Amino acid sequence: MNVAVLALPLYILLILLELAYERHSGRHTWRLADAATSVNTAVLRLLLEGPLRLLLILPYAWLYEHARLWTLDAASPWTWLLGFVAVDLCFYWAHRSLHRYNLLWGAHQPHHSSEDFNLSTALRKGAFQTAFDWPFYLPLALLGLPLPLFLLLLGVQLGYQFWIHSQHVGRLGWLERVLVTPSLHRVHHGQNDCYIDKNHGGVFILWDKLFGTFAEEREPVRYGVTTPVRTFDPIRLQFSWWRLLWADARATRSWWDRLRLWWMPTGWRPADVRQLPWPKMGAEKFDCAYPAALKAYALVQFLLINALALGFLLSLARAAFWEPWLLAGLILAGCVSLGLLFEGRAFWRLELARQLA
Repeated sequence: MNVAVLALPLYILLILLELAYERHSGRHTWRLADAATSVNTAVLRLLLEGPLRLLLILPYAWLYEHARLWTLDAASPWTWLLGFVAVDLCFYWAHRSLHRYNLLWGAHQPHHSSEDFNLSTALRKGAFQTAFDWPFYLPLALLGLPLPLFLLLLGVQLGYQFWIHSQHVGRLGWLERVLVTPSLHRVHHGQNDCYIDKNHGGVFILWDKLFGTFAEEREPVRYGVTTPVRTFDPIRLQFSWWRLLWADARATRSWWDRLRLWWMPTGWRPADVRQLPWPKMGAEKFDCAYPAALKAYALVQFLLINALALGFLLSLARAAFWEPWLLAGLILAGCVSLGLLFEGRAFWRLELARQLA
């Protein structure tokens, strides 16, 4: 079982605590449409995680069996400790690279697309990110870190990052010399010029200090990306950046630029298409108005979609082959329909078909 799935009750508890604190303090960082989109994005990633995770597991297992330099003892506390540090170092370079190149940024941008910052933001993941970051972990197979232990440590490392997506935890003093904290991770999610591409560490902030990507939280953070993603549809969200790149690749007259565009630094565009407009960040957050009755309906459907997602997880182990994927289709339709609802677009035809199914 995935560590993230095992940690789900803890995630839910932390979310409820954050919501309770906001109700008590009057400081609100949650919006239903944005938070639901974040969770639906996590559901979409959940549906794809199994097949995509094989891209990591299969080459890792092969390298461990045929090319490892040492055999590390999985029962040794030192293997666990040093293995965890090594996993976090690999995450740092994977994460930094996802920010560095156009093609890779397209897989990671969904995580940064929210203009809010709360615990739901931690769930907003790029559904295809695993397809791009898996090579960065293969050195651990060569070093002899057993696959089961690696997957466990990676799950714990990713799980740590849930709680640092909060605006309600202030500076934590000496801890920030070593660990990534909510304050330091708020910097990472900022689109302020002084915060862009800073603090890539997952657990240890030491990597950013060593490799020149460290910044402290000094001015109010403006969350989101400089090229905003104005949609609540979790599927459109996944392809937003790649669609911009594809439009540039089609528009440029240079075949060389069409090829290299994907591997150039994030934001690079061919010279002859730079006058074509890209979305710009506005003064107001992206949102849509909808009546209270529709909001209540959306909340109920959101809860039902997540119940279906839980059913999908449980059905993988014991159901017939086709049953989980039938559920997956219903879940995807629900996510898209909910996104259309939040955007105030016509959705009743899709919603009616989904309810009948």
